[in-house]
Amino acid sequence: MKAAFRRCNGSLSVAVSLSALSLAATAFAGPDWDEAGIDAGSTIDTAQVITMSGSLNSISGSLTGLALTGEGDFQDCFLINVTNPTLFSISAGPRGTGQSQVDPMLFLFRVDEFGGGKVAKAMLANNDAFAGSIGAKLGPTATDGRTTIVNQPGLYLIAIAGFGSQPVNALGERIFDQSFLQPGVIGGPAGQVTGDYLLKGWSAPGSYGDYVMNVQGISGVPAPGAIALLALGGLARRRAPR
Repeated sequence: MKAAFRRCNGSLSVAVSLSALSLAATAFAGPDWDEAGIDAGSTIDTAQVITMSGSLNSISGSLTGLALTGEGDFQDCFLINVTNPTLFSISAGPRGTGQSQVDPMLFLFRVDEFGGGKVAKAMLANNDAFAGSIGAKLGPTATDGRTTIVNQPGLYLIAIAGFGSQPVNALGERIFDQSFLQPGVIGGPAGQVTGDYLLKGWSAPGSYGDYVMNVQGISGVPAPGAIALLALGGLARRRAPR
């Protein structure tokens, strides 16, 4: 995400135009997706749409920290299609070696229609897969006593952020219960917030570096849904296939 930390006010409104876009330049033939230098954004309107066909095995990318322009890249968001909720799983960790090793946190949002546009509503979060790990993992069910569960196929948003950076709503409130910071806990939405549970921004910078997410039960967004999503302003900045 190459954008300053912002907390946008009001409802998200997106205009969708299907005529000016083509999937030909964005479809992947293989099961692995790479952010590939075109930055995945920090909210639903700047997220990267995964448009490959068939089951997805992995998503890789980079959180680059602060750029020379003063803009921050501490979160990446991807729009995906959950095809098998029972098998749904995401595991994230550092990729490669280097001075900066990201300590990732994972967040899952359900994509809903609201006010004529699409919004991302908080579902699940994890900080550490287990005690002592530098990696996060999400399954289909919250383990913090809440009843949040991924039980329907469809469009979802995955967000990965470096430790210290949490999703917030338009009022700047954290939208996930802080139980997810405990090792091994998959947390659900916060117990009580003044505003809503919709992703509008992030609380602070976090750690950064290269990452890889191994996934199950997930595919790219099929056409015509991908065409419609690519019509969103920030999503139209696509890359050529590898």
